[in-house]
Amino acid sequence: MRKCFLILFLVIFLSCGQNGEKASEKAFMSYNGNYVIVIIKEKFTLSVYERGKGKIESYRIGYGSSSDSGPKLYEGDNRTPEGFYHINEILSMDSDRSSESYRKLSKMNEYYFKKNNGYHKYGKPQEDLGDNAYGPRYYGINYPNEEDFRRYNDSLSKGVIPEKNGKNAGIGYGIAIHGNNDEESIGRQCSSGCIRMFNRDIVELEKFVSLGTPVIILKD
Repeated sequence: MRKCFLILFLVIFLSCGQNGEKASEKAFMSYNGNYVIVIIKEKFTLSVYERGKGKIESYRIGYGSSSDSGPKLYEGDNRTPEGFYHINEILSMDSDRSSESYRKLSKMNEYYFKKNNGYHKYGKPQEDLGDNAYGPRYYGINYPNEEDFRRYNDSLSKGVIPEKNGKNAGIGYGIAIHGNNDEESIGRQCSSGCIRMFNRDIVELEKFVSLGTPVIILKD
């Protein structure tokens, strides 16, 4: 029985690795840069693939708190997208203080997230999430893309997009890979849809990130 379990585990593990490898190879075919980011939700990992070398780094993440773990459909569903994206914004608390990069992220980190609005520390519903929720780096991705709009419109036609104040929920926006102010949430389904990393890791990731870097988000 134990042997069968080990074989099954290895099959699943290798399959996940192959999915990431194949996805990165596909991305490199249409991208001239050296690095591709692959996120596998069910493994809670963000991996960096280097052209010609394969996987070179892997980090722990947290992602959308929705219980079904499916791809994002609409604003407020607490899901993390799935598909092929790219980095379209880089914000840093270590940029020059007069720069847009610093000023924008600094202002975002000033926002105080309250438990009464559904934002709390992981496993502590009575404690506000608070400020500095984005940490020292924020790498935005181009959600929603064409495939996201196709998925949303298909769901809209099937009547599965909920209404709020007499209008259907929109597709949403503002998905990013960023730092955190709640380390207990890393390795958990914890966010409104963004990908969270330890602050030390999000800073280290910077050396692999530039505008246009492919970000591939897979379920498994």
